[in-house]
Amino acid sequence: MRKTLVTGLVFTSILAAVPAVAQDVLPRTQNGFPSDSIVLMVIDEPGSADSVYANQLVEAAQPFSPVPIRVEHREDFSNFGTWEAIRWMIDQGPRTNDGSVLFVYTVPGSVIDLLVIDMETELGVGLDDLNVVMSTEQLPYFIHQRADAPWGDTMQDLIDYAKENPGEVRYISGGPGGAQDAAMQWYLRQFDITVNEIIGGGGGARALTVAAGEGDVTLSPPDLILPHFQGGKVDVLMMSGDGVSPTPWENVPNSASFGITGDPWNQTRGIAVPPETPDENRLWLEQLFAKAAAQPDYQALRLQVPGLQNTILDATATIALAERAYDESLPVMRDLGVYWADQ
Repeated sequence: MRKTLVTGLVFTSILAAVPAVAQDVLPRTQNGFPSDSIVLMVIDEPGSADSVYANQLVEAAQPFSPVPIRVEHREDFSNFGTWEAIRWMIDQGPRTNDGSVLFVYTVPGSVIDLLVIDMETELGVGLDDLNVVMSTEQLPYFIHQRADAPWGDTMQDLIDYAKENPGEVRYISGGPGGAQDAAMQWYLRQFDITVNEIIGGGGGARALTVAAGEGDVTLSPPDLILPHFQGGKVDVLMMSGDGVSPTPWENVPNSASFGITGDPWNQTRGIAVPPETPDENRLWLEQLFAKAAAQPDYQALRLQVPGLQNTILDATATIALAERAYDESLPVMRDLGVYWADQ
């Protein structure tokens, strides 16, 4: 069950940072931005994937900043935290809207929220209010199956079997309305196959269900698959997007190799500011965090995440990706009966 939407609470879990002295500190803008400390808000708990990302990015950015940068965690938002955070920052007025408060986002995951909830009515925000500074990395999804599947151990084997036996392959789903299920449902339609969908809990539980042989196939990020793969319990069949599959799945095909173009499903992570942030300030932040993301030590830390790709996307490219995910997901959500406007 989803939590109730909330919009007016306070920051929690402050991690202090002290600015380093360096000759290449980025000068402030002509209007004096930033005049005080910068806050990077994590809409999750400490230790989460977004939290680790934020802390590593801030550590890399601090030597180039003329002011302290802090990471703050917000655990009080609901499952629609990206949009609630934007609403909260808008409501705070000048103290957050000059760009001194940023937040971590992922797309296309947050985009799916806009299809299952009428955010414009509920919160007065939408995709146009996602004021991207930049995206710095992508994490692919992988389709994987139980290791003893009778049809074979490749994606094509699965497709051929599912076409010949519609509704027999047990797909372990998180239920409609989530990004991973939206991605898997999109792929099923791309391949024109029908499965037996079984709701199976959170991402870790779904991966475990398949590894245990209680389900046949699901879609997961690489970190949830790796221990089961190392234990010989799953076969990895396909990677999202058009990139090169990482070790230990160098021979796993990507979706582009099956003729799928414009695949929007890599999990893209970056930072954004409120919609009213002056563009001069946003561009200053882009320059700051681009310096951080280019640091070899930072890139090496991020590459410790299995399958992660250090990929820089500017605001235009990120929003284009988000809009494509929205357009591609809309007919899927309608087909599943969860698009808010059809209720």
